[in-house]
Amino acid sequence: MPEESAQESMVAETVSADLIAAVYAAAERFPEHPAITAPGRARRIQGRNGTPSVKPGKTITYRELVEGIEATALSLQEDGFGAGERMLFSVRPSPAAFILALGAVRAGGSVVFIDPGIGPSLFRDRAGLAAPRWAASESLLYALSTKSPLRPLARRRGLLLPDYGAMDVRHYYSGPWLPGVPSGATPVRALAAKATPATAAIAANTAATHAGAEVNASSQEAVIIFTSGTTGAPKGVVHTRGSLAAGFEQLSTRCTFREGDRVHSEQLMMGLPALIAGAHWTMPAYGFSSHIDPLRLAGELGPVAGKRTAYDGATHLFLVPSQLAPILDSIDDGTVTLPSSLRTVMLGAAPILAPFLKRAMRLLPGIDFKLIYGMTEALPIAVADGLEKLAFASGAEAEVTTLDGSGEGDFLGEPLPAVGIRVAADHELFVRGPNVCHGYLGEDPMVEHATGDLVRLDNGGGGAPRLVMIGRKKDMIIRGKTNIYPALYEPVIAGITGVQHAVMVGVPDDIGDEAVWLAVVPMAGEPVATVKSRLDRELPRLIDESALPDHIEFLAAIPLSGRHRKPNRDVLRQEFASRTGTGAAQ
Repeated sequence: MPEESAQESMVAETVSADLIAAVYAAAERFPEHPAITAPGRARRIQGRNGTPSVKPGKTITYRELVEGIEATALSLQEDGFGAGERMLFSVRPSPAAFILALGAVRAGGSVVFIDPGIGPSLFRDRAGLAAPRWAASESLLYALSTKSPLRPLARRRGLLLPDYGAMDVRHYYSGPWLPGVPSGATPVRALAAKATPATAAIAANTAATHAGAEVNASSQEAVIIFTSGTTGAPKGVVHTRGSLAAGFEQLSTRCTFREGDRVHSEQLMMGLPALIAGAHWTMPAYGFSSHIDPLRLAGELGPVAGKRTAYDGATHLFLVPSQLAPILDSIDDGTVTLPSSLRTVMLGAAPILAPFLKRAMRLLPGIDFKLIYGMTEALPIAVADGLEKLAFASGAEAEVTTLDGSGEGDFLGEPLPAVGIRVAADHELFVRGPNVCHGYLGEDPMVEHATGDLVRLDNGGGGAPRLVMIGRKKDMIIRGKTNIYPALYEPVIAGITGVQHAVMVGVPDDIGDEAVWLAVVPMAGEPVATVKSRLDRELPRLIDESALPDHIEFLAAIPLSGRHRKPNRDVLRQEFASRTGTGAAQ
């Protein structure tokens, strides 16, 4: 257990760079190299082994990327967008969307990301706090959210969207004109279409300009991201050009990208470091859904040799665990094969349990797994290697072990070089450094960020202390005088034969104490009675007596929430509370 006093790591003395200058510097080195390939389109015919076949999208070079950013920035400035302005941004990943976002930042403003699927009320609260005077959206979103012939389609799919067209802002739309696009709205493609030899010359000199006259560019507000799951008073995380660049730099200390690599991801946090290194960023296809089809994504990883575009297979891939799971199932049954070019799989945005990782490394031998720990406010905090996580989980490199000798807790890895940490007396992790956000919208600048994660420093690896997650402050269960941290026990339970997923929640009783409920999803084909018998036999041997569940419930699936599909513990608490008659869980 950690000492009562705060523990800190040394913070490297770093000066925040600027993300725009870093991208432009890469363009100066590799002007004709492929920079970004747009999401492809699904073909009607299937590919090898029956996997979905995807026609690759258009590729732009680094020169075209920078010229587009410069032309967009100049066009926006001509329209009146500049320093201090904010643009509400609801355009799905594509080269054009990326150019627009960086063009807005280059013009001196910032982009505001608000998920339109959160519902009109929350959307209105968040937009009200950010107060953007500009908005960029897909034409389809305008059509689905206003009184148009397409609106019933959204309602049938359970989407209750805010009326984008009714917002009193200057509108830009991406895609073809559709009914519902406001009168006077400007097509996004028109902004970048103004590229001229003059804009190319400006772009060529921009890196030097940033190093000289624009020395304060790193402190400019660049993006506002509202934290997922926020209810009530909205919380907008403000990142600057410098804090984003610092985050990309820290990520690259553990996840190396270089010229000639191909990184496949829709995530900005993966694409921008790839571009800064001179790599090729390819984007997965979406289709109508806002979620990516993992099997279609797997079919996009191979080399492409077409009449208009050609490039090698992917070398790097970023996934959340819920996306990797069906890919592993398909590899296991022989219907999917990943290309031999793939060297690194990066996992993040949700817990990566050791049994799941062990299976992934068995099915994908030779792949370097990087496990990224971070949050919107601090991008990222630590990056663990797959092998060191399994060494910790086995107990071989763990300072604290469970009753069966395995490492206790969820291994996160050593903090990144520029990340300073402080572990409070209650185990909550506080972080600071150049990659930490400027603060929350409307609040004072942030000195350090209280993560809400409960951690322990582990010295079992023989080197620098590593972070080990023992729970979430809000997930902690209080039973009697005992604090129970689900993250300590869920990985252990998930390692029991026949258990696919395990989630622990506390449900309060009439006197305020909490009963421990364990939700279990059994492996396919495993009889519930058999798994229940194993749990009854194994749990007393594997976890502390004080943490043994009062109730075990078997479910077909764990309810998930958010774009990263994390377990929705609130739904589980409410469901289990209704079964006990104690009302909704607090």
